[in-house]
Amino acid sequence: MEDSYCGPPIVMDTNVPVAGACRHETSLAYQLLSGVLEETLPIVLTEPIVLEYLDVLTRPTVRALTGLSRRQSEELVNALVSLSHKVQLRFSWRPNLLDESDNKFVEAAIHAAAVIVTYNVRDFRFPELGQHGWTVMTPQEFLARYQ
Repeated sequence: MEDSYCGPPIVMDTNVPVAGACRHETSLAYQLLSGVLEETLPIVLTEPIVLEYLDVLTRPTVRALTGLSRRQSEELVNALVSLSHKVQLRFSWRPNLLDESDNKFVEAAIHAAAVIVTYNVRDFRFPELGQHGWTVMTPQEFLARYQ
């Protein structure tokens, strides 16, 4: 990762870019999303994560919250992809979290030694998982440590 970054690479759980897309300037998720878009925070993405971002951000109910059109939502995801550090998963590591759809974030974090940033830390906190080179933090914890 580049020296200009102010923190380790991050893997954002989908709830973070959704909250950030609501564009409340005091929102911690907005600050994280802005940091990625301004290239001060490195983001790690995999194809399954991108597909989930696209699916969720283009849902009519989510677009009503964010105020973004379908095209703007797609452009946001495309911008994140263009700025991301893509991770090629060399093996499928399924930690069997309570929510199966969260496993993709752990796989990306393991392959990139990244921090998972989420509002649902309890879904990722299992002591036996921390030994694989990644951690999980809320946006508040991450920004307090690396801002």
